[in-house]
Amino acid sequence: MYDIFAAIGLIILAGFVAIELSIASAIFEILAGVLASNFFNFAGAEVIDVLADIGILALMFFAGLEIDFDVLKKNAKSSMVIGSASFLVPFLAVYLLTIYFLHYSFEQALLTGIALSTTSIAIVYPMLLKSKERLDDIGKKILSAAMIVDLLSMTTLSLLFSDITIITITFIMAFAIFSWFVPYFGERLFSHYKGNAVEFEFKIILFMILGIGIAGEAIGIEVVLLAFILGIATSEIIVVHRKLWDKLRGITFGCLAPIFFFKAGTAIKLAALYENILLILLLVTVCFISKYVGTYITTKRYMPKQAAYVATIFNSRLSLGIVAATIGYELAVFTEGLYASIIGAVILSSLIASFLIRKPTIPNNQKA
Repeated sequence: MYDIFAAIGLIILAGFVAIELSIASAIFEILAGVLASNFFNFAGAEVIDVLADIGILALMFFAGLEIDFDVLKKNAKSSMVIGSASFLVPFLAVYLLTIYFLHYSFEQALLTGIALSTTSIAIVYPMLLKSKERLDDIGKKILSAAMIVDLLSMTTLSLLFSDITIITITFIMAFAIFSWFVPYFGERLFSHYKGNAVEFEFKIILFMILGIGIAGEAIGIEVVLLAFILGIATSEIIVVHRKLWDKLRGITFGCLAPIFFFKAGTAIKLAALYENILLILLLVTVCFISKYVGTYITTKRYMPKQAAYVATIFNSRLSLGIVAATIGYELAVFTEGLYASIIGAVILSSLIASFLIRKPTIPNNQKA
């Protein structure tokens, strides 16, 4: 019981500090987990583990909700070029570094490359929206490129670390058919029960998230990918139901995601961070510079005046980077030291990006 109250208290404190310093709360929630395990003898609790597992599903579901195919279609060419370069350049740079110079195993090098090549829409979107009610055309172009980075990250992670069998293929086909019909039937169902006292549509979404988590574990597919795809499939319905969107966002970022980040932090030992400080600095240097260069060069072609800004904010890699690192740790691909190093690199690169971006908005009304 003490551990549960300690966790809740530290998570609330982390949120308070994040608000005061205007830095992503996930960073401080992870640090809260580090403090709990290293200074308060946090031994873990079953309820924390369960909520953290639900938290990662809810987080990836909401990441899927952020994928707007109308925006992607409108900016297809620029978003594909910028997003692909922003993912592939740091992925290849980190992979080559880890496989040839650090002598990691093939799986370790691949997963490290994925974790340090991501871009967090959950951070990029608020940065773009800051002091605005809605995104302008430039903001939508930037966001669509970030969506491509997310899609490539999740697709690569799934293809490399999921067990593909006949059952898996059958499930994927069934899930694809289900996702195709969700917008059609979901809109009618949600419209009919909109505003009901028992929150029927909210319950449906929560049970769908839990259901794909159980199904994914049973058939060997990374559940985070299924949650991500489910978010994409239902985004067309949920975005028009603003109250439902707000409720899902509230429970995800107000409760479940912080617990996931907190638990991720509890697996980090300060001794492991200290012992790998040079590795962390090396990884940050390579992943930050390579992503900056790859993003800057391609963005310069479509949005020259925003190129430096985009290259900087795309180095905010918190959510998906931590998810990839956590998967590697749970699959025993990463050792405790390597896991701590990757989390440290993810946090440090995101902090650097946050401090470099001090302008309230992107350049306003400047045509590329």
